[in-house]
Amino acid sequence: MGKIIQIRKIGDPLLNQKSRTVENIGKEEREIIEDLIETLNYSGGYGIAAPQIGISQRIIVIQVKQEKCHYKDCEEIPTTILINPHWSNIGEEQTVEYEGCLSVPEIRGKVKRYKTIQVTYQNEKGEKIQKIKSGFSARLIQHEIDHLEGITFLEKVESPHGFATRDMLEKYELRKKAKSEFIVNIHSLLKRVSFLCDSTRIKFEW
Repeated sequence: MGKIIQIRKIGDPLLNQKSRTVENIGKEEREIIEDLIETLNYSGGYGIAAPQIGISQRIIVIQVKQEKCHYKDCEEIPTTILINPHWSNIGEEQTVEYEGCLSVPEIRGKVKRYKTIQVTYQNEKGEKIQKIKSGFSARLIQHEIDHLEGITFLEKVESPHGFATRDMLEKYELRKKAKSEFIVNIHSLLKRVSFLCDSTRIKFEW
């Protein structure tokens, strides 16, 4: 059985460092995995990365109970260990959602991420796994892999007004507003592109 480890908070230098590749899945690595699972269960989060418990190795654990998830496109995710994970986007579609983090208590931020990705990793047995994930699962995996690169979601927030506390997020239903604003921005961009194309065509014909 693993131990509950105190989670490192923003400002800890380890959270800004790129984690080492796991070369061998032995006793030490299995103990790290057990500690990650125990700490995640205790914290009530959706995912955790090894740097968050002070370990500079490329290991993350995710698990989601659908009834406790605040995102509309949540799906049930059993406890899943991802070792040396990496991802690539499938398509260019992106979505904006507020994200939180165990290492950044109370603060939430609007982050744009790819909607669908392909993720490749090793499980705890060393087997290579490849999956396609969409929606919240894809967002969660991107978020946790960022930790392995020394990046927190705070660095991904593009607008200075894209932050909120957890309480304000619920009080003013900011999750819904973030989606609406993103859709409006996309429509506005498409209109500008259409206008530029029309202008170019007119000039060329003239």
